[in-house]
Amino acid sequence: MKKTTIAQPRRLGLLQTDGGRAAPPRGRFAYAPGDRIAGDLTVIGHLAVGRFGQLYQVWSANEWCALTCKIVSPRRRDDRAALAALRREARILRQVRHPAIVRSFGGGEHDGLPFLLMEYLEGPSLFDVIENGRDRRLEPNDAVRVAVHIGAALYHLHRRGFLYLDMKPANMLLRDGVPVVVDLDAVRRISDQRRPVRRVGTAPYMAPEHVRREPLSRACDVYGLGALLYEMLTGRWPFEHVYEEEAPSDDDARQYPQIRGIAPPPVREFAPDVSASLERIVMRCLAPDAADRYASMHPLLLELAEELDEPAALWPAGVTTERRSTPRG
Repeated sequence: MKKTTIAQPRRLGLLQTDGGRAAPPRGRFAYAPGDRIAGDLTVIGHLAVGRFGQLYQVWSANEWCALTCKIVSPRRRDDRAALAALRREARILRQVRHPAIVRSFGGGEHDGLPFLLMEYLEGPSLFDVIENGRDRRLEPNDAVRVAVHIGAALYHLHRRGFLYLDMKPANMLLRDGVPVVVDLDAVRRISDQRRPVRRVGTAPYMAPEHVRREPLSRACDVYGLGALLYEMLTGRWPFEHVYEEEAPSDDDARQYPQIRGIAPPPVREFAPDVSASLERIVMRCLAPDAADRYASMHPLLLELAEELDEPAALWPAGVTTERRSTPRG
């Protein structure tokens, strides 16, 4: 099998030599362990510094447990986009409730900076799991099981009228071995007419129409899940060969090869142990034309479940997995 030559930062899904979206700055944390936030929260650990916000592990005197606190960076206190993004994420988390989506514990403001409280997930992340796998690959059964859990979370978001739009392994943290979707700051309302103002997402996992800033649909998340499953099965991004073979440039077709209107190399070219039927599922998810992909998560999840050795492990035997056509009386 051809091994990848791409090094870090895979966590962001980008190449250091690319002229695209830059890595978030590794700025200093504004709060030290022992500092108080909003009175009842005590900082007990540093988690991450991003483009707009900082993540802390905090102890909540009200909840009597450790939580994750996401707060806008002080240097961004006058950044209207940063303030709006965190408040939007807080609103969305209040509207969704699913075992595979990080749970919200409310939020507030501290020194004029909005913050969001979420359950603390120790991890590891799916990125860490993939990186530690042999040739960066998971066993097909494990990869499908992960995809089904994540797909279920996306299905829940879609039913609430939202698109996730930022698929990548670093955005999935494991809780008791089950992936949980975190980082909802790229989530947008489903709209067949509205064109996105800017690109939000991570290059190798973005659907072609997403890159082109066309109206977005559920098919964007179908593509993202397909790209993630492709990576779990092969150890590679769908168009990694382009990054390996072509010189870096600022050209969109180099940074986002998926807009060239072609399909990526077949899964079994790098992972011959994957079944032909699973390869067909993945390649359909990655179809250049959104109309050729699965119309929604539901049929995709059903087909993925058929690929598992023990599909009953995901739900009790005998229950219906078909959507009801009429509401309960």
